[in-house]
Amino acid sequence: MDDPRHVFLSASEVMARYGWGKTKGYQNLKDRELVPPPVMTHPDRWRVDQLLAWEEKRMELAEAALQFLAAPDREEVNLSDLLPQSKRTRRTA
Repeated sequence: MDDPRHVFLSASEVMARYGWGKTKGYQNLKDRELVPPPVMTHPDRWRVDQLLAWEEKRMELAEAALQFLAAPDREEVNLSDLLPQSKRTRRTA
């Protein structure tokens, strides 16, 4: 089996790996807070080991969030408090 440090994926291969369509895939690949940056540019290439580490980190964060939400001893949290606040405010008549 190839060493993941020496396996590189193109943008289309990364999008196929995560099941992203073309438009959403390119949006996600440009978001450096979401996906790690490519290790090579022109053409962009992502190392498989870095994608695997990123996947592990995302799974750990998701599991921690799930455990927090399912914790029986935590105080009741309103779901709307966890969502981003609206930038618009409603005017009252």
